[in-house]
Amino acid sequence: MFSNQDTYLQRNYQAGWHDLVYLFFNEFTNSQQDKDPDTLRRIGGMLAQWYPIDPSNTVNELEQHINHVLELFNWGFVKMAPAQRELILIHCAWPHAPESRDEAQWRRASAYVLEGAYSQWLVSQGAGNSVPVRWKENTTEDVLIFRYAMTE
Repeated sequence: MFSNQDTYLQRNYQAGWHDLVYLFFNEFTNSQQDKDPDTLRRIGGMLAQWYPIDPSNTVNELEQHINHVLELFNWGFVKMAPAQRELILIHCAWPHAPESRDEAQWRRASAYVLEGAYSQWLVSQGAGNSVPVRWKENTTEDVLIFRYAMTE
């Protein structure tokens, strides 16, 4: 399993599938800001249902099980950091857009799909449906940060 972001980023992506996903993401984010994030979240949730994770007894096991699925897609890896009343998910080495000019849209669309997937995987482990995983917009190039917590 990869745990080093630089090593992971050296891997190649499958051009045909990467391009297809690029066009799909671009369609959902091109004409308007956040055209339909709920659709992308639902797609992420469905993907997580198609690729369920094993039951986890610890945060470390949860991280390993999710990383196993992310590895199948070559979508990077997640590091989890539990805090007092929240779980921070740090998604590293996510696949970037084929065209750098579209990076912001691709990043946003990727984040929404991952929100849905992470939310569904946590629900499958016994988490409640009413607390979704949400992306915290950040400027770190190769990292997406998500938060799972009750809103305050």
